[in-house]
Amino acid sequence: MSGRGIAAAVAATVALGLSACTGEADSEEPERRAELKGCGPISYDDVVGRAPSYVDGPLDRTPNDHALCAGAWLPDTDTEFVPQGLVVRGREAWVSGYDEGDDGPFGRDTCRIIRLDVRTGREIAQQAPIEADQAPRDHDVCRHGGGLALDDHGLWMSQRTKIWLLDPATLDVVRVWHLVDEVWGSFLVFDDAGRLGVAGFSGHHPKDMHWFDVAHVLDPGRIDLTPDDAVAVQRGPKSGQGALWADLGPGPARVWFTRSNTHCGELWAGPRLRFAFHPGSEGVSYARDKVWVVSETTAAPYFLDGGRPVVPTVAQYDVSRFGRWERSDCGA
Repeated sequence: MSGRGIAAAVAATVALGLSACTGEADSEEPERRAELKGCGPISYDDVVGRAPSYVDGPLDRTPNDHALCAGAWLPDTDTEFVPQGLVVRGREAWVSGYDEGDDGPFGRDTCRIIRLDVRTGREIAQQAPIEADQAPRDHDVCRHGGGLALDDHGLWMSQRTKIWLLDPATLDVVRVWHLVDEVWGSFLVFDDAGRLGVAGFSGHHPKDMHWFDVAHVLDPGRIDLTPDDAVAVQRGPKSGQGALWADLGPGPARVWFTRSNTHCGELWAGPRLRFAFHPGSEGVSYARDKVWVVSETTAAPYFLDGGRPVVPTVAQYDVSRFGRWERSDCGA
């Protein structure tokens, strides 16, 4: 999904990155914000859980934070953890990502999953590394943990070259598939027909999203997913980081992609459908006019470089008036 190429920016570009997210002239911003009603903005003290030791308040003002309803910090991992994927169901959230350091037995970039209560920030479970012995392939260790999706079959997690199916309660590995050729597993999404969308990240050019029939994926003995297995292919944006399926109004329901760097973010459904969003946006999850998003902006490898805005790692936005949000040209 994201790499240091997207996140890296010297201090001189920070102000440019933040202003690019607004999509509005600076002189119009106070008037525009006054018109937008919502549940936010929230304060630093409203964010539940324990903030990382290197992060202090206040929260920075960001575009469309009038709709920022709630926030949470992630439970401690004792590692330089960089969050990437997100699923929220009711009070519970699953966050995937990778440990930046190389102190573990499998080196750097190994996957970690955190399960937490988003109302309190309390940890429910953690698992790292994610690994499995899957015949006829060799021992597999998950890298990067770019995307998450959840259905009746379990918790699906992606990396560039694999998809993992886990038990959402125990976080045990159920199955592993290898992605072949142009099927890239940077992030995942389910549509309203239950198809699994598997999408790629590239900071230089758009990547395709391949749609798969889950029943086909679950065929006994299947270990590879190729372009020929896909039932449809959709072109995604450059620098896509995550995706949700929703009718954010007016319809129809469609894929909305997150695009971001650690200074700004956007929800994107085409060149004319770009709305400023949470800085550092990665995985997203939608339910009942609310969008949850996880950000990598306050992850230690980025935030300690300086110049990043202070924003909740996990945030909830009210999208009931999404069509009135400020537009974006973040990452244009």
